[in-house]
Amino acid sequence: MIDSFKAFSMCRSGRANVVEDYDVKAHGSSMFPAVIVLKSYVRKHEFILSCTRRNVYARDNYTCQYCNKKTISKMELTLDHVFPKSRGGPKTWDNIVTSCHKCNITKGARTPKEAGMKLLKVPRRPKATFIDFYTIKDVPKQWSPYIYLYKEQK
Repeated sequence: MIDSFKAFSMCRSGRANVVEDYDVKAHGSSMFPAVIVLKSYVRKHEFILSCTRRNVYARDNYTCQYCNKKTISKMELTLDHVFPKSRGGPKTWDNIVTSCHKCNITKGARTPKEAGMKLLKVPRRPKATFIDFYTIKDVPKQWSPYIYLYKEQK
């Protein structure tokens, strides 16, 4: 997502084409691109999602990875280090899972095997794009045909 000035500059310089304009006129012509398409794109950096509480909860679908209890409330969830933090376990995607408080207390400072508990799935870094985790409020109506996750505004 870029601002209209940047979009206008890209179209004016020939790096992009206008697909849709906003319904705004300036000096008798439409000058505010709503949707553009780039003529070429070079990906500069791989999209890397940080291992944060919010992102781990989203990856695990707000579900305890030990007892399969699904919850909407973040207050009922906690993060658990598969290999305990007290024994040098890192805060990485493959060592952190979503857990309910009860399972986290039961597991304690042990590995799942030592505690006699089984993980629902092996934790991994999620393969995601920015659109999977980027929420936009008040999506302009001109964008709706081009955003695959678009939901009608009510």
